Amino acid sequence: MQAMDPKKDPSFLSNLITKNNILEHLTIKEIQKSSVALRGIVRKTPMIEASWLSDVIQGKAYLKLENMQITGSFKTRGSYIKLSSLTDEEKARGVITMSAGNHAQGVAYHAQKMGISAVVVMPEDTSIAKVEKTRHYGASVILHGTNMTECRDFVMQLIKKHHYVMVHPFDDPQVICGQGTVALEMLEDVPDLDALLIPIGGGGLAAGMCIAAKAINPKIHIVGVQSAFCPSVARLLFPNTISNHQPKHTIAEGIAIKFPGELNLAILREHLDDFLVVDESYIEEAIEALMMQSKTVSEGAGAAAVAALLYGHQLFKGKKVGAIVCGGNVDPRILSNILLKGMVQHGKLVRFKIEINDAPGILGRLTQIIGKVGGNIFEISHQRVFEHVAVKMAFIHAVIETRDATHAEEIRKALVAGGFEAQIIES
Repeated sequence: MQAMDPKKDPSFLSNLITKNNILEHLTIKEIQKSSVALRGIVRKTPMIEASWLSDVIQGKAYLKLENMQITGSFKTRGSYIKLSSLTDEEKARGVITMSAGNHAQGVAYHAQKMGISAVVVMPEDTSIAKVEKTRHYGASVILHGTNMTECRDFVMQLIKKHHYVMVHPFDDPQVICGQGTVALEMLEDVPDLDALLIPIGGGGLAAGMCIAAKAINPKIHIVGVQSAFCPSVARLLFPNTISNHQPKHTIAEGIAIKFPGELNLAILREHLDDFLVVDESYIEEAIEALMMQSKTVSEGAGAAAVAALLYGHQLFKGKKVGAIVCGGNVDPRILSNILLKGMVQHGKLVRFKIEINDAPGILGRLTQIIGKVGGNIFEISHQRVFEHVAVKMAFIHAVIETRDATHAEEIRKALVAGGFEAQIIES
């Protein structure tokens, strides 16, 4: 990042002094005050050991389940602390924010409870589920722009016109203190953690957690995590962690922030010890594993820390590690696709191509063979005209649920023994 030149920017020095003053007041004492303020307002979410993940790192892996938080995300913590700090005059003016979903719901939820009018600007491609949930909490939602930068610019126009109070998603002292309470709870439950893994978007969560965790245990190893789609903080602080591969899309849109907060960046520069940038495949694997192994639902950003453990498991061998599952507001369609894709990768959902004599009763005999060997037909279709096959013959395309790859081969052999030509179609 190119540094500002005070000679070319007269406001630089005053801005720097202001930021430094704010940073001086961002201490564990302020985070502890926020923790007291949040009692009875938000949940103290579970901190559980994930034995399956402990096996991966040959140590102890603990998950802080903020996906079970009110509104489904840690964002509700910072939103409340910010809103509760407003004066009566500021509350009367109403608040505004920009968000891709979780911060929007946190602001909307608490604003409704406090009787504050709230406007939320969200990108036009925000999932219907997140938009409707935000509206359900009473906020006025405006869809504008294709990314958070365009949302922010539009928010600034609306503030100028209507004098709303900004509730920034991450670059705000009160928000940072609220998010930092996550670390207090984690270290209260497991005081001797060796390392913390924290997903980073704008950096509010990581900044608050860094301040709290380092004050409690200066030796704790704090690792930031970002998606390869948008490694904005990694690019600035740990450029050696970035690969040349950059996906065109991400399911971790909650941490796809191009520009981290200035306050947050200053804190992370001082406290972050390491960084991991993970590819989409690991995030998908983490979502599936959390669902299948821990029976908990996570969104893409929420699973990023677990993805980092799967990706960099050798770095944490024998360690006691805490990872935050920071949100669970996943689109049901995306979750469904990930789970089905996982079944395919584990050989539990297999495609078969079976040649049959196109005669009455033949399909019943075929399905009976599959059922007898324990296969469950997930999807089946006849193909008579789009394959190179004799008129009296046909192909069956079947997707069959199996126990594993060995079971799939047993089904294929049973079909062959029953007089059918059958082959497994590799994905």
